Parts: sequence; structure tokens; C-alpha cells
Amino acid sequence: MADSMVRLLLVRHAQSANKAREPGCPAEADPGLTELGFRQAAALAERLQKELRSVKLPHLTLVSSPMRRCIYTIQPAIQALQPQAEHTLCHGGSYEFGCAGKVHPGSSLHELLQEFPEFSPIGFSADGFWDYQGCNDKETEPECRARVMRLVTWLMAIARTRGGPKGHTIVLVTHQTINDLLCSILLDGTAAVWKYGQVRYRLQNAGITEVFVAGTGEARLGVRNDGAHLLSIK
Repeated sequence: MADSMVRLLLVRHAQSANKAREPGCPAEADPGLTELGFRQAAALAERLQKELRSVKLPHLTLVSSPMRRCIYTIQPAIQALQPQAEHTLCHGGSYEFGCAGKVHPGSSLHELLQEFPEFSPIGFSADGFWDYQGCNDKETEPECRARVMRLVTWLMAIARTRGGPKGHTIVLVTHQTINDLLCSILLDGTAAVWKYGQVRYRLQNAGITEVFVAGTGEARLGVRNDGAHLLSIK
């Protein structure tokens, strides 16, 4: 496995702004972060800066879901680590389950680049929206499984092409559901047993789960749901 290895750090977004909404107010479709969430993002950046200081560029890629709560979570780490532009990515296929469909295709590339110009987009549809390839008004569980399988295929391509003897580190900031499904596919070898809401690989806000992925497809779990960097956050 050492011949071509990727260290994948799966990070759940910091606390969503929907957690602080007033009683009776509807949830936002694409919220930012609470004040606590921004402090969690800053603590995450400090942790990653210390932990990844020995990772030499270009052996580091930072990737975010196209949803704002994930982008705001990774922004402080981007400022601290300053990866190359082509290694600062927003992946259109890593949004939360059910947040796109025929009715709502997600934010557009134009909106993304206007608001967050530091990101290079990848994995968006030919029309310039999130990677929804189904036929329903709102994404279904089978469609989500297929989408995350496409995300895994992309990650495996990086493992094969960028792993090498020096390895490669990917920080992927995504969502509880997507983290759970990714871990099911990578570690258990199947998405068939995954069900929305039945979380097996739990991840706290701004927490880190580590998975080592080989170009051969083998994967093993490192630290799991690590939130040591959050202990002083109130």
C-alpha cells in the first residue's frame, strides 16, 4: 500500500447558522456558520497548520463541498496553508444528501467564483451546477449513493496518480451524511447497507476522521472523530 498512498482527512463542517435561528424561522437552504462555528473553523485551521506543516506542496489538496457552511469552515485553513490554486478545490459532488435535484440544481459556478474566487471548481455538471444526475425533484438515497461513488472514483484517481512514494494529503470538508457514506464505501467496500439517518461513522462539527487510501483501492481507518482541537472552544 505504501507505493501509492493518500491520507484523506474527512472533516465535517463547523456549526451551521441554522442552529442559531430564531424560533419559528425556517431553516436556510445553504446557511453559513454561527459565531461558535467560526471559532471552530479557526481552531481547525490551527490544528491543520501544525499537523500538515511537514507536507510539502504540491502534496496537499484542500477540498470543500459547494455549500457555504463547508466553504467557511475550510477558508481559515486555506489562508494558513496556502496550497497551490489548482489544489484548492470546490467539488460539486460533495454536497449534503437531498440538497439538490431537478427543482433545485444547487448554486452555480458563476455564484461560487463570484463569492469565493480562491477555489477552483471541479465535479460540477456540464450546465455549471452541482453534480446531480438523477431525475427526481429532490435527490433520493440511490441517487446519493451513485453520486458519492463518483466522488470515490475521483479520490481513487488522486490516490493512483498523486500518491507516489511521498504520499498525498487531501482535506475534504463535507457533511455528516456524506462522510458516513464515504467511509462505508472506502472501509466496508459497499454503499449497499448505507441508510440516511442511520449513522455508523459519526463525525462532530469540525471533527476529523482519517482514512488512508491506496491506489489499489484498499483503505484503513486512522483517527476517528477527533476533536482534540475543539476542547478549548466555548
